[in-house]
Amino acid sequence: MKLIDRLAAGLETLGKKANQALDEGKLRVELMKARRRMDAAARELGYLTYRQAKGTQAPQTDVEALTQRIAEAEAAAARIEAQIAQLRPQPAGGAASASPPAGPAATDAAAAPGEPPASGGVP
Repeated sequence: MKLIDRLAAGLETLGKKANQALDEGKLRVELMKARRRMDAAARELGYLTYRQAKGTQAPQTDVEALTQRIAEAEAAAARIEAQIAQLRPQPAGGAASASPPAGPAATDAAAAPGEPPASGGVP
């Protein structure tokens, strides 16, 4: 019976991870759409600014509307990114992520002012 219980638990875990991956994929599609909306509005605002620089007058309401569309798309993208971050599993032992990175960059930062980095400045 233990083998069947472990197999059932493993399948349940696999199912949860698959659902999580699907949910994350859907959110990434929505994120891409929000970024495209933001880019399109920014492009339109750029063209409008270009035309204004060439002497064509545009109503201020057009500029405000495009600026509002960019802000809304940015807010949507930030909200979706937060949802994606919540879906991701947190690493075990959260204290490890709070420690500074080890390696050459950490030793370079520890060098006294005016001294060359420990790596000799060579990448």
